[in-house]
Amino acid sequence: MPKKTKQKDFEAALKESFNRWENLYQYGGSDPFWSDGCNLNLVRNHILNDKREITETMPAGQYPDIYYRETPPEVDRDYMARADEIRQHAKTALETYKANPDYQFIRRHISSLRPKDERLASITRLMNTVSGLEEAIKHGDLVTMRWYENPARDMESMASAAEYLRERPNKEEQISLFDYADENDDEEMEW
Repeated sequence: MPKKTKQKDFEAALKESFNRWENLYQYGGSDPFWSDGCNLNLVRNHILNDKREITETMPAGQYPDIYYRETPPEVDRDYMARADEIRQHAKTALETYKANPDYQFIRRHISSLRPKDERLASITRLMNTVSGLEEAIKHGDLVTMRWYENPARDMESMASAAEYLRERPNKEEQISLFDYADENDDEEMEW
């Protein structure tokens, strides 16, 4: 990337970074691995870096006006925009997954898949989506909850997986330990 040396280049870069910071702070991002706080501090560092480059490459009287704009504050690395909204969407998504007839069917029949079955990995991933979301809610992991806010993207895959399980020849009706535990939630299991 060529080094910025013109006033317009720095001005555009700073405007973009300030806008990005404000947008992230208010609406949050979609990074599946990092909190909004981490990303906000990264954008803040870009602003600081551009300001430093301006002082190193431009005469003092020619700085763009945006250079004098106050640099955003450093943010707690765990900050998440829309935290309450993310929590609510995650809880709704979990309810949606669990109420889905295809999910329920897969849950009852996944144990009939053999280790060499070509679809085992993808079907297991779908089931882990639900358990992963459940764990994220339990532990307050907003980054993971945000990733699963919209269950619609998995519904087509669940329908396809359930159809695959329904159409398999020689499928056996088996009850899994999960089904047994669900049916006996109020009873203590003896081993």
